[in-house]
Amino acid sequence: MGFFSSHLSRTPIVKRLLSSSPSTLSSSSSTARALTATSHPPISHAGLHNNNSHKEEEEKKKKMGDGGGWDSSKASMAGYHVSSGGGYMRGAVFWEPNKPLSIEDFNMPRPKAGELLIKTKGCGVCHSDLHVLKGEIPFSNPCAIGHEITGEVVEHGPMTDPKIVQRLPVGSHVVGAFIMPCGNCFHCSKGHDDLCEDFFAYNRAKGTLYDGETRLFLRGSGKPVYMYSMGGLAEYCVVPANALTILPSSLPYTESAILGCAVFTAYGAMAHAAEVRPGDSVAVIGVGGVGSR
Repeated sequence: MGFFSSHLSRTPIVKRLLSSSPSTLSSSSSTARALTATSHPPISHAGLHNNNSHKEEEEKKKKMGDGGGWDSSKASMAGYHVSSGGGYMRGAVFWEPNKPLSIEDFNMPRPKAGELLIKTKGCGVCHSDLHVLKGEIPFSNPCAIGHEITGEVVEHGPMTDPKIVQRLPVGSHVVGAFIMPCGNCFHCSKGHDDLCEDFFAYNRAKGTLYDGETRLFLRGSGKPVYMYSMGGLAEYCVVPANALTILPSSLPYTESAILGCAVFTAYGAMAHAAEVRPGDSVAVIGVGGVGSR
């Protein structure tokens, strides 16, 4: 990896990337194959409700000059919410190496404190996912793969820090990082969140989040499904707030999905390993899938 930040938008490279025109991130389907939420059958909204009345109330306040904008303290009360115990979604499940993925129904995942429920808009297919599918990277199964995601914030977990709610309000367009830093371990505290101890000890070793539990369970049987990062090949996913940053609305969901993995992998190699600087003359050898981004 070589370069990552839990608050990606604070870094100069990401500010440049996220302020670029959509064409800067354009990519062929072979380099950014994406699963979009609109491409599969709609989920059951038995457990969802649209709080239109709240939206209308906020619009009225704006027109009347009450507050001058969106009250961030009420951000988690706007838009769609998942009511307790209801709803389901569909997602792709990996059962064993060299076997096709199957589309299964899941109970609607529930975010916990410091986590957000994201409506997946785009999910890239990284070669790391293919390594898992081929059995070349051992991982717990059944599992949901997909770690290059963009989406929309749907809900905050209970007891989530108000600063997170303010930074990532419901309705925000976001991009996720495949390394989901805990923010608390030795490496994270030193600013090296690409080496996050909890990420590798829990997610990569066990397929869970940092409480040792997955957020994915099959509908009906309740069988747990492990998470390769956030398990983005699904209609919704749960992501720790430290792994999310705002995606400008000017950037498309599909092409932007690779920002959270392939783009930063290439940037890390260029800026930190090779220490390339503007104006340098370089020879590029063996570009590969990441370099072609």
